[in-house]
Amino acid sequence: MKLWQKVSIASISVLLAVVITCSTLLLLQTKDNIIQLTTEQAQTEQWNLSVSFSEMVQYYLNNESNPAVKRSGINYCFKRFATHSSVLIGKEGTIYSAVSIKPQEILPINNNNQQKVILRKIGDRNILIVGSGLNLLNDNYYIYTVKDITEVYDSITAMTWRFVLICGVGVFAGTLLIIGLVRHANKPLIQLKDITRRIAVGEYDKRAQVQSKDEAGELAADFNAMADAVQNHIFELEETAKRQQLFIGGLTHEFKTPLTSMIIHSDTLLSADLSKEEAQNSLIHIHTQCRWLERLTQKLLKLITLKENIIIKPESVKTLFDDVVESTAETFSERNITIKSECDIDFLKMDYDLMKSLLINLIDNASKASEPGQSITLRAYDNVLEVRDNGKGIPQSEIKRITDPFHRVDSSRSKKTGGSGLGLALVKRIADVHNAHLVIDSQLNNGTTVKVIFHDALPC
Repeated sequence: MKLWQKVSIASISVLLAVVITCSTLLLLQTKDNIIQLTTEQAQTEQWNLSVSFSEMVQYYLNNESNPAVKRSGINYCFKRFATHSSVLIGKEGTIYSAVSIKPQEILPINNNNQQKVILRKIGDRNILIVGSGLNLLNDNYYIYTVKDITEVYDSITAMTWRFVLICGVGVFAGTLLIIGLVRHANKPLIQLKDITRRIAVGEYDKRAQVQSKDEAGELAADFNAMADAVQNHIFELEETAKRQQLFIGGLTHEFKTPLTSMIIHSDTLLSADLSKEEAQNSLIHIHTQCRWLERLTQKLLKLITLKENIIIKPESVKTLFDDVVESTAETFSERNITIKSECDIDFLKMDYDLMKSLLINLIDNASKASEPGQSITLRAYDNVLEVRDNGKGIPQSEIKRITDPFHRVDSSRSKKTGGSGLGLALVKRIADVHNAHLVIDSQLNNGTTVKVIFHDALPC
């Protein structure tokens, strides 16, 4: 059973209990008041009859001694005030009566003026009898008022049914109102439940609407705070996973150039008959590449996964260019591509190994876009490092996404050349560490120029 149904049933049960209890007490009180009022009216009527009859008899028959005249006079005086419910009883029996019952048998009266009342069910009728004794002319008389109040009870019954009908309509309307109000009050919880389900299937940006300042509104606000915390945690986990993936992919990507160089030199050592000096040079080259690869691995780990600060200091740009050209010489020789180097500045503030990796990535991408026999230009001027080729170029629609991890402009060519789509992503990260930004200018079939523009690291 749903919450709104439980709350509705509980509220309706309370409503019914209150209505039934209050209605019963009200009906009983009303019934008692009506019966009491009817009884008081009958008592007043009987008392007025007794007083009026007594005064008239004393006024006209006080000195009368003839029994026949007295009897006739008493009968006359009583009829002057009697109604269809009046009864006069003397010592010889009933003097006057307009009713079919004998009230003296139902309500015996002693020889005093005390008024007595009785309400009794006779057959299917409700009879109210009020009587009292009276001493007149040295004789005892008993005066009764006999009322058939069945109509009063019928009115009470009709009133009860009308009241039940009104209460029933009220309870029905109240039930509909309770259900409507409970469902309306339950809407924030339903919306919260829907948001919870959507978040559970991965829509982490969904939030509940805080529409009130009551408990439901506070719950929605707390839920949103929890969802924010969960989303942030998930974002952090995703970022960690991306950084780890980028590190692994980037490390693999960066291995290619030094590994190629080391493989060439090791193959040469194994297969060629080299002089001692040539063999020593090859071993030095392999050792240099291994050391550089070790340093680069550590720095890429800091750069991509741990995000530690990289130490930036003035480095020789010409030395950097020469190192880059030497490191890529064997690979570019196989591709029949030449590198032209132009250096118009002496020093730049940088991390040497990371900047070497940046330039090698740019040159490697340029060589993949170039045809055999073409050249690549590596320039340094003002506060700019530039790599320019005359290759296939990049479509304008792809330039904005070219630095996204794993994005490839030409998937078929990337597969043939072993590209992973991580080179320029690493280039951008390295540039960001150096407070520099990339400017990529390219036209299809007219080549590409990539500029690394330094801001804080001005020439020194």
